[in-house]
Amino acid sequence: MGETSRKLLEKLPIEKCWAITAKTLWRFIVLRGDKLIAPLLGIGKDIVSPLWSKDKWYEINEKIFADGGRMFYPWVKETFNIAVENAIGADKIGHVVACFVWGPEWEYEHIEKTEKRVVTRAFTCPCWEAYEEFEVDPEFRPCDISEELYVRAGLKAIDSKVTFKTTKARPRGDPYCEFIREFREE
Repeated sequence: MGETSRKLLEKLPIEKCWAITAKTLWRFIVLRGDKLIAPLLGIGKDIVSPLWSKDKWYEINEKIFADGGRMFYPWVKETFNIAVENAIGADKIGHVVACFVWGPEWEYEHIEKTEKRVVTRAFTCPCWEAYEEFEVDPEFRPCDISEELYVRAGLKAIDSKVTFKTTKARPRGDPYCEFIREFREE
């Protein structure tokens, strides 16, 4: 890296660095088919449907996102010493992970927040915004499924007593996404 680039990066606040990095990485994921690869292969706008059936596409994404959650959640828990002893801890680590993965531009509110159960509604999400911005076919917007797989696998890797469920999702036509994290005694 050149001296000029290094000096510029040193002046950039860390929060801005994370926001740029997360947004860039997530948009690359969103674009991996429609805008980057499809033109190189000389096929139409949507690379996903010509290559795989919708079921196969979800099967591939299921493995990718569940494996990612199983690896990343424990790392975040240990690195930032986040206690996940109840639903509030599960919610806290979920928001830290979400900011790392998708960026900090979230608008959400807690509908319910107890040690046994946290219900969160997300009104603005960097993932959904990227899909909208790049006009990704609604049939292939896996954010509700990938979020569920990623978070569920990640929380289970930390503590099998924590559950996660998506009850509302923008890809399903809802006006917001709603997530429930519960801590159940076994």
